[in-house]
Amino acid sequence: MIAFVQPFGLHESGGSTRILRSLLQGEHPPTLSLYTGPSQVAPSPGLEEIHIPLRPGFGRLEWTRFRNHLRIFEGVFRSRFEARLRKVIREREIKLLHIIPHAYDIVPVCRVAAELNIPYFLNVHDVLEYTSMGHPLMKQMVETLGHAWRNARGVFVISDEMGKQYSARFGERQYEIITDGLTKTANAPLTRPARSLRVYFMGLFHYRYAANFRAVLDALKSIRGQYPDWDISVTCRCGSIFGEVKQDDVPVTVLPFASESEVEKDMLSADVLYQPLPFESEAVNFGKFSLSTKMVTYLGSGLPIFYHGPEDSAACRLLAGNDAALICTTLDPEVIASQIVEAIMRRETIVENALQLARKRFMLVDQQRRFWQPIESALTAL
Repeated sequence: MIAFVQPFGLHESGGSTRILRSLLQGEHPPTLSLYTGPSQVAPSPGLEEIHIPLRPGFGRLEWTRFRNHLRIFEGVFRSRFEARLRKVIREREIKLLHIIPHAYDIVPVCRVAAELNIPYFLNVHDVLEYTSMGHPLMKQMVETLGHAWRNARGVFVISDEMGKQYSARFGERQYEIITDGLTKTANAPLTRPARSLRVYFMGLFHYRYAANFRAVLDALKSIRGQYPDWDISVTCRCGSIFGEVKQDDVPVTVLPFASESEVEKDMLSADVLYQPLPFESEAVNFGKFSLSTKMVTYLGSGLPIFYHGPEDSAACRLLAGNDAALICTTLDPEVIASQIVEAIMRRETIVENALQLARKRFMLVDQQRRFWQPIESALTAL
């Protein structure tokens, strides 16, 4: 049996959970999920999950500015966590571990793996210094990550940029690129009504998107002034947004999180799919090496993607290199407005390129094969 160890429950919202749920569809070796976060989460349907908290939870304080101070307790309670992890590994006869290095749990998990001689696979979705920004034990975490990178039985990364970055930092090694996958794509670019510009966003709305969103609302307001007969609106399927919506903005609708089937229904009433990434220098690791899972969904939709973020991100390089999206790398509303209007004129080409990219790089069956083959080989060899 292989145990997936990560600081989030598999039924939570977020890109990493979405990737794991996709990989766990269909047939695979016996698997157990070990959730190490401090808070209770909803059980994951269809897969057994055990909660082994790295430290006690502190309720609402977990979502305040005091959160980083609470993380010092992860080192304090490490021995207790290690004892519980050893117990589960022995009782459930775990032969292999799958580790996502997002938090401090990588330190005790790797210690227990070494002690029990349990091989592990490393799956890197984001830069550790970003996902655990401000952690008081960061130096210890990075040192452990470097050791894990060099000694893991196998390594998965979310993008080629991530693999190259970590190879440069921690030592050259082979890796497989694994991210979210599609079970189907649109057959062709979807037909949309004339004079319609309905912008759609889905997924987590990070607080750093506020500047992007404000610039886009101002751009859409400018377009409305130029084309008053157009149907222009914004729909965000994200629970809540950061930033002010002004009275004279185009209509903005914020919907609660929903299932993938509900998102598919939403897209039937959309014209453009919005993918922001923050421009702030403090968020340089947010998208420079990672790929958003929403991008994968967008690529197969048959609708044009509106990428809005830095030009040196992994997503921008991929989309621009394949002419698979409207690329906007500024916060200037007037420039954004002109680029949106221009992109509408060549939407057929953009969407067709996106569909080709989706079929070539992001089909679920290919992601699952690249993921499970080395794991099954490792289990067979044990």
